[in-house]
Amino acid sequence: MLAYHSTWLVNSASHMFGYRTYKTDDLSRNNWWVALLSWGEGWHNNHHAFQFSARLGLRWFEFDIVWIMIRVLKVFGLVRAIKVPSLEMRSRLRLAPSRVRP
Repeated sequence: MLAYHSTWLVNSASHMFGYRTYKTDDLSRNNWWVALLSWGEGWHNNHHAFQFSARLGLRWFEFDIVWIMIRVLKVFGLVRAIKVPSLEMRSRLRLAPSRVRP
């Protein structure tokens, strides 16, 4: 039940509350308290900007527990070919600083 509700919370609260770092065609936002409850999925604007990325917390303060788990699995050789956006990709979609926070 908790997993379902955190998933629904990501798709509702993270489209209404929070800040936008990247330019996307929707209203997705990064929301720290949703990210804590959903193990990183609350960095929803990051997810919409880079849907292929295994890492959703792209800034130093965006804690992403799933990214940590993926890195641990890589150490044990259980995952490989992990995709994350390059710095060039991130700067191309980054919003102007005045537009980052609503």
